[in-house]
Amino acid sequence: MNNLPKQLHLNVQLDDSISLDRFINCDSTKDFLSFLSNAIDDRSISNFYLIWGNEGRGKSYVMHGLQRKFLEEGKKTFHFSFKDKRITSAEILKNLDSLEAVLIEDFELMKSSEEWERGMFNLINECLVSGTKIYLSSNIVSKDFPISLQDLASRLSYFTAIEIPEITEEEKIQVLLQSSKRKGFLLDDKTINYIISYTSRNLSDLLRLLNELDSFSLQKKKKISPSLVRDMVRAK
Repeated sequence: MNNLPKQLHLNVQLDDSISLDRFINCDSTKDFLSFLSNAIDDRSISNFYLIWGNEGRGKSYVMHGLQRKFLEEGKKTFHFSFKDKRITSAEILKNLDSLEAVLIEDFELMKSSEEWERGMFNLINECLVSGTKIYLSSNIVSKDFPISLQDLASRLSYFTAIEIPEITEEEKIQVLLQSSKRKGFLLDDKTINYIISYTSRNLSDLLRLLNELDSFSLQKKKKISPSLVRDMVRAK
């Protein structure tokens, strides 16, 4: 194995509140969480996974949760997103086979160029030999990636795809209740109905709103209510 890559200082910073154990556990996500648990296991059949789903289903949360899980087990990882403006060269893909896991978010945003596609193809081949796990996240499935290098397209087609499902409206309400309870406050029915009716129903946005609402409530020294939610949204 190669020496540890120099680019590790680019690793995504983890939010202490993120954990796979805290991901939405409901009827809609039951199978997904089971597949994800198998994907982490050292005895898993595949080492290559594509975690996909429409925007706002929690892909970034899952990727951060995976990294935290590996780090808690004392394993070395590298995690970055193609949304990161610092990612400018395919050099970042070199020597990653010396790690236990590589996590790449927003893979559909990878630049369509010979440099990047060849770099990704080489990384997958190196990880095949070393046993390094690769997790990609994307809004689309592998067959829809705009890949010119056929060898890479073929490699990506063998990634095990795990879709994060859309949850129901009732489950979103339960998520709001569970998340607010973990943060130490309770939402009454009127506030929940206001949030669901007048703000984004995108799950990631709802959870982000809860974090902002908690801080806004403390700042204003007011109880969380529909009017406080409205004031916060207007203040943005």
